[in-house]
Amino acid sequence: MNDSKIKEDLRIIATLQRDLNLAAAALLLTGQITIIGVFVTSGEFSLSLSGPLLGRERVESKYGDQFTNALIDVVDIIIAILLLIDEVRVVSSVIGPGRFSLNVSGPIFGAPVSVPTLPFLKKTYYFCKKIVSKHFDIDPRIFSK
Repeated sequence: MNDSKIKEDLRIIATLQRDLNLAAAALLLTGQITIIGVFVTSGEFSLSLSGPLLGRERVESKYGDQFTNALIDVVDIIIAILLLIDEVRVVSSVIGPGRFSLNVSGPIFGAPVSVPTLPFLKKTYYFCKKIVSKHFDIDPRIFSK
């Protein structure tokens, strides 16, 4: 593989990663996903996001407390801002029976910026494109670039 092809592939990957971050931020801001958990590991942590669009219920106060619900919304907005300014990124997805979640992390949470490998990402991208297109009503033009 020549250098220009590698650079082009890396640009495509960077664009895909950025698009995932923007999509996650939009879903957070529209209430379709919300923070559902925090994963703590040695020296770092990540936030798990899911909601109605991804097969889970939206996290809300157990007793309908408006302050708690507003606090959850504020946390979601902060996460969306961090995604938009590229301080955190979507780093993984977890698939379960009838649902899935996105995990976000980054250097401000102690996690290194992940550097993907090209062959694995291409395979994963086309797999995700096929699955998402098959099970969700999404305009195929989104994946055309």
